[in-house]
Amino acid sequence: MNNLALAVLDGNLTRDPETKTIKTGKITTTFTVAMNHEYGNKDGNKSVSYIQVETWDKLAENCANFLKKGSRVTVSGSLREDRWKTEDGKARNRHKVVAQTVRFDSPKKDQEEAA
Repeated sequence: MNNLALAVLDGNLTRDPETKTIKTGKITTTFTVAMNHEYGNKDGNKSVSYIQVETWDKLAENCANFLKKGSRVTVSGSLREDRWKTEDGKARNRHKVVAQTVRFDSPKKDQEEAA
């Protein structure tokens, strides 16, 4: 039985999405979502989390066409972990969300300007 790791993110893109086509011909688009938290640190500064999002196929095409830096989105998908070793042999890891849905929450005017 597989375990379940679902994530829902609501925030803004930190930069324009990046799209590429892999060897199999599939399209993938990635972007990072910044999420502000209600709580702050002892200095009163708000806390922000940055989560990378990966999309595929038609969803990737739509994200590439309609999103830009600052776009507000709500993403739902599965939480994944990438693991790799650096050239000097140090282990590294990064969590990301592989999106199943991306809701474009920016005003329609902003989406039209991106097209």
